[in-house]
Amino acid sequence: MINTLTSLRILFALMVFGAHCYVLDPSFDTHFFKEGFVGVSFFFILSGFIIAYNYEEKLLEKISTKRTFWVARIARIYPLHLLTLLIAACIGGYVQYNDTTDWIKHFAASTFLLQPFFPSADYFFSFNSPSWSLGCEQLFYFCFPLIIPFLNSKRNLCITLFICLLVMLTGMHLTAEEQIKAYWYVNPITRLPDFFVGVLLYQFYRSIFNKKISYSTGTLLEIGVIILFFVFYFCAADIPKVYRYSCYYWLPVSLVILIFALQRGYISRLLSNRGLVIGGEISYSFYLIHLFIILTYLQMATLYQWHIHWMISVPVIFCITIALSLLSYYYFEKPANRWVKRILTKKTIIN
Repeated sequence: MINTLTSLRILFALMVFGAHCYVLDPSFDTHFFKEGFVGVSFFFILSGFIIAYNYEEKLLEKISTKRTFWVARIARIYPLHLLTLLIAACIGGYVQYNDTTDWIKHFAASTFLLQPFFPSADYFFSFNSPSWSLGCEQLFYFCFPLIIPFLNSKRNLCITLFICLLVMLTGMHLTAEEQIKAYWYVNPITRLPDFFVGVLLYQFYRSIFNKKISYSTGTLLEIGVIILFFVFYFCAADIPKVYRYSCYYWLPVSLVILIFALQRGYISRLLSNRGLVIGGEISYSFYLIHLFIILTYLQMATLYQWHIHWMISVPVIFCITIALSLLSYYYFEKPANRWVKRILTKKTIIN
């Protein structure tokens, strides 16, 4: 585990949380909060980095098998996804459908995390809408063991990403405004380069990890990448959103991950605080359930005509989400993860 990166997960999950709070109050309908979707780019790039960090050598050296890798990934994402999907289905999560058959199609797509492949918001945002990103992660996880022999090279990765970037920039420029989100934000195929960026980032991390970097230099580098990230963040208002959905943030997010993965400065020491690390550990639960809490509060506020200032309501919603995330992580996610691994591993042995 790299504690600093674990802690960063909850900070970027908070950015996604803030981006969704615009439904509660117009104060959140500003660039500062709504640009929080960059948290998704962070998670995709981080996913590539962490998967390569944990599995690249194991898969290449045959210490771990493809099946073992895929079982671990299924056990990680599916239990909580299925639970939140069922909750969404029961309480009427966002879904637009024409009849029962159409509802079943939407539900099946969401069940198997195929919803982001459909270029229509009534599919990719159906039921528990944050789960669309899991469909992207699922594609990443499926591809990684198959292409890792090719990706285990900076040269191959750089050439691949350069070609992807040229194709993406051309495609983004030609895409109609109303189709941008479907083709460039939620589409697993067009988000795959984000994952490749993370894998390439690991190659750089591996090559510089043993270099001597003093505490003061590490601190300056950490401050520098934070400043760079926020320069990109605040200047983003002048950049078309289609680019910001992905490649615009490759550089600042990658540098944040790389520098903090080295853990050489004062800010890294702060991020290694146990409370923040726990926050990072529960970030998956936080990400999947936070919109439930926000929308449930909104419905209750409308029904009972609550007029509570956002400076009170948002912190309360946040605290409830944190509490439920802790319960989910320790009493559902971890036990379910072990159970799924045990069941699928037994089937492997039997077969």
